[in-house]
Amino acid sequence: MGAKKIILCLIMLCSITIVKGQTSVNEVPTIVEMTGELVTKVKLAKEYFMTSTDADAGKTFEERTTKLTTKVKALFNEYRDSITNQNKKGSMTSKDIKESISSELKVARIKLQYMNLPTDL
Repeated sequence: MGAKKIILCLIMLCSITIVKGQTSVNEVPTIVEMTGELVTKVKLAKEYFMTSTDADAGKTFEERTTKLTTKVKALFNEYRDSITNQNKKGSMTSKDIKESISSELKVARIKLQYMNLPTDL
C-alpha cells in the first residue's frame, strides 16, 4: 500500500507540474529577453557567415559580408516588429511606440557594438 500511495503522489505531482508549465508557456517576453535573443542571433549569424565552410555562407569575404549584412537587417526588422506588436497591445500612442522602439534599438546596437558584432546601420 505504501508504494501505491507514493506512486500516486508522484503522478499527481507530475501532472500538476505539467499543467503549471502549460499555463505559463504563453507569457510575453520582456524587452531585455528580446534584446538578448537578438544579440545571440546576430552573434550566431556572424560566426556562421564568417567561419562556415558551407557553400551557402559564401566564398569570398565580400559575399560573406553581404550575406551577413542582409541577415542582420532581417533580424533587426524582426526585432522591430516584435517590439511594435508588444507595444500595440498596451495603451501606448504611436508617438510613444516610435520613441520606445528607437530607444530599444539604440540599446541593442550599443550592446552589439560593444561585442564587436554588426548592426543594421
